[in-house]
Amino acid sequence: MTAASENPWLIRGPDDSAETLVLCFNAAGAGAIAFERWNAPRHRVVQFMGVLLPGRELRFAEAPFRHVGPLIERMLPALLPLFERPVALYGHSYGALIAFELARALRRVGVAPSMLFVACRPAPQLPYPYPPVYHLPDEQLIESVRSYGGLQLDTRIDAKVVSTFLPTVRADLQANTCYAYTEEEPLTCPIVGLYGADDPVCSLSDIRAWQSQTTRALTVWGYPGGHFFPRACFHELAERFCLALPPAAQYIAPSTSANANAPNLRVP
Repeated sequence: MTAASENPWLIRGPDDSAETLVLCFNAAGAGAIAFERWNAPRHRVVQFMGVLLPGRELRFAEAPFRHVGPLIERMLPALLPLFERPVALYGHSYGALIAFELARALRRVGVAPSMLFVACRPAPQLPYPYPPVYHLPDEQLIESVRSYGGLQLDTRIDAKVVSTFLPTVRADLQANTCYAYTEEEPLTCPIVGLYGADDPVCSLSDIRAWQSQTTRALTVWGYPGGHFFPRACFHELAERFCLALPPAAQYIAPSTSANANAPNLRVP
């Protein structure tokens, strides 16, 4: 049975019956609770767990991170204990960048995700193809986010709501836009890249470029829709993820020395 989590980075703790966990990272400004609906009774051996970042939902009072590196350094010790069982990573848009850098950080302490799913984000080694927007005045920033399908609120009616979470959107966009890629060896876990056919932010070629980040063959899944296509087909995605994940029996848990090598091992 899943209980409320004592870990501030998770809304719920892992279910005892779940053989594999999928840690999920949402797009800029978005939260973790959306991934709760990815779970269904038929997925009992796989549990989708949204990772709760500062600046939103239960952690709204905390300042969001404006750079990916410090965010990864802070969350790594809190997530590392989950890897006693197989754990895959999924990220959508900015979340894909977080998932990728988390996979790299895990490797440095001797741990590897079973799989990495990345959606709607160009491969990290590619130059970011769009000019920064995080510094724009509120109205221009809102219009920019809306242009690729984000921010579905009526800002005339929900102006107060928008003003409360816009700083988090700005911080996430800054972290995504100003990310500086550093060369490392490719990951050894499989990568699945997902794209929307009408996405103005991330093309098929942008997704194919993820091949250089894994020693395995890249798998590419295309879907109709734009940058936020997963909203319309999350049930299908959950099913497909479950089928793609390697069997839990193949997983070798990390040694205790992996935890010892983790920097600043504490749960913030």
